[in-house]
Amino acid sequence: MIKAYYWKGKPNFGDLLTPLLLKRFCNLSSEWSDSSAAHLIGVGSILEKLDNDRCYIIAGSGFLKEGSKRENGRDWILGLRGPLSLKRIKVPSSNSGIVLADPGLLADELVPLEDKVHDLGIVSHWSDTTLSLNPTFLKYKPLIINVADDPLKVISQIGKCKKIVSSSLHGIILADAFGIPRRIEIPPLALEKPHQEGGLFKWMDYSASIGMKLEIGITQEPNRHIITDKQHELFDVFKEVKSIFAANAF
Repeated sequence: MIKAYYWKGKPNFGDLLTPLLLKRFCNLSSEWSDSSAAHLIGVGSILEKLDNDRCYIIAGSGFLKEGSKRENGRDWILGLRGPLSLKRIKVPSSNSGIVLADPGLLADELVPLEDKVHDLGIVSHWSDTTLSLNPTFLKYKPLIINVADDPLKVISQIGKCKKIVSSSLHGIILADAFGIPRRIEIPPLALEKPHQEGGLFKWMDYSASIGMKLEIGITQEPNRHIITDKQHELFDVFKEVKSIFAANAF
């Protein structure tokens, strides 16, 4: 049983991907742990929450805010969400080959592939009460996807949509995993309280990881070859997680 830390302050499918991915790709059961006792840090903007005196397996996390740093220098850093997070973390000299990709890009592997039956899906950030009421999108009779639902249900619903509009970063990441055109709408709270919610940092970090400029309010599709390459790199990250866990007495 591996102890994993992820944010659970609000029910949110993106933050609950870590245990599902560990089970699917490492065959490892996990239990949530506070960061002071965790072994592994997976999906989410949670690097600010780590204990400076503790060593972690870091497998795809990122920072929430631009000014954050982690200078521990003793972690097993297998993957980070993107290059902006990489610039703010001290990498051990023995560490090499860090994958820059959000593990959510593998979430399409967690559910059966189904037909696209909805013209549009809306995935609002948990704090966003406006996107699902926007008449610009309601006229298309969209599927309103609740990020607080069971994560496998949310993933499946996203996969059934022909297009996605999202103020949730993992709504966008899941669209990219499934190869669905998507449109970013930044949640109002991120812009109103950037020091608390991080502003655009996590969005720019992820966009840079897939070779895209952050564009808001425009329907886009990333290069499919880049997404596929990132997915294969993430498979290797989870193989390494399993190897490290087996070789060390946690």
